[in-house]
Amino acid sequence: MKHCIEQLKMVKSLIVLLMLIGITTNASSQERASFGQDYSIAAKDATWCWYADPRAVYHKGKHEKIYYGYISSKGDVVISSRDANTKAIETFVLHEKLQVDDHNVPSILFLPDGKILTFYTEHNGRFFIRKSKNAESINEWEEERTLTFGLKNELICYSHPVMLSAEKSRIYMFFRSRNKRMPDKPGYANWGQNYAYSDDYGKTWSDAKSYLISNGEHDKIPYLKIVSDNKSKIHFLFTDGHPKLRASSVYHMYYENGKFHQTKGDELASFQAVPLNISKINKLYDAEKMKVKSWIWDIALDKKGNPVVAYAQYPSVNEHIYHYANWDGKKWIDQKLISSGKYITKPEKNGKVLEEHYSGGIVLDHNNPSNVFMSRQVNEVFEIEHWKLNGKKWKTTALTSNSTLNNIRPYVVDHYTGGKPILLWMKGVYEHYTRYNTDLFINEK
Repeated sequence: MKHCIEQLKMVKSLIVLLMLIGITTNASSQERASFGQDYSIAAKDATWCWYADPRAVYHKGKHEKIYYGYISSKGDVVISSRDANTKAIETFVLHEKLQVDDHNVPSILFLPDGKILTFYTEHNGRFFIRKSKNAESINEWEEERTLTFGLKNELICYSHPVMLSAEKSRIYMFFRSRNKRMPDKPGYANWGQNYAYSDDYGKTWSDAKSYLISNGEHDKIPYLKIVSDNKSKIHFLFTDGHPKLRASSVYHMYYENGKFHQTKGDELASFQAVPLNISKINKLYDAEKMKVKSWIWDIALDKKGNPVVAYAQYPSVNEHIYHYANWDGKKWIDQKLISSGKYITKPEKNGKVLEEHYSGGIVLDHNNPSNVFMSRQVNEVFEIEHWKLNGKKWKTTALTSNSTLNNIRPYVVDHYTGGKPILLWMKGVYEHYTRYNTDLFINEK
């Protein structure tokens, strides 16, 4: 009898052990299930940065799909499409093993005939373009082309395409560049933001012109976000540096009818009279005056066409404060939202954290910028939240919870005007822009 009891105890212990192993083994799948039926994986082994846009686009023609670009852990430049009805996903590798670097994420632009242009760059290197052979399809592509925009000795990063219907569907391309060496200041890079344009749907391009430059100051790296009404107006949100190098401030201006303007409408310069003197452009946020560094995350337009901005302030590298600012027609109204916690990156082997200003991320619904989506630390793990502005009050909803892996860099799919915004975000381990192991998740519409 005693022997039977001992055997029974051993069986129970074994069952408990197996259950614990099962819980550990299936943690990620159970965690995935905890999101409910509204969430699923959009792409495995996928990551992106937040400075090349649009990264994900909704398009309804013969088909209704979303199209999204990303970088694999092997450095492949990849585009996927997902059918809005069947949820079927198709994937195409645009460029194998370009670089293991999330800066190389492609941007996406639909042409009037439904064909797709993709643009992607190396991290401070070459600029590439590819065009789909068929409308609304990513299965076949024309040969990859390398564009120099007439620049010599320039290293390019990020791509921001905009098409304006009021300018006969001219496509503008905005990108950052740096000169390898300045002859009068050896070792210093001259950073700039440039534009070029195409009047034949990307077949040929004008030479590039710099419209913002650092004047040889190596720490004044201009970072850029863009939004457009896709008719006649382009809004620019940018910084005068990287927060790890200087007290970077936030600026806004816009382009319309061949001229750059201050937020209030005052003319800055014609589109040809560039580069602009950044000291003449009004600041949205003055980091030098406030003694707190900043960095930008997103810009959208409200129903009146006024800009709405999401950015972060850094009282310290362990406290990333999200801000929401909107232009009311006369002034910026800046709201502090919440501390998102610290950086998402991990220390190097020597213990140094190289990118301490990489936040979880905060973005806007471009169809309705009163919808804000953010990634912030909850119990040491980054979770996704939806903040909805109703009048002057915010309603918050947790979209992920009790996660064991970080949910970071959300992005609202561009051009979708339906009901609930379609959201994509990265989930997994992100150590550095060259070391990552993440998937893209999506909420169903």
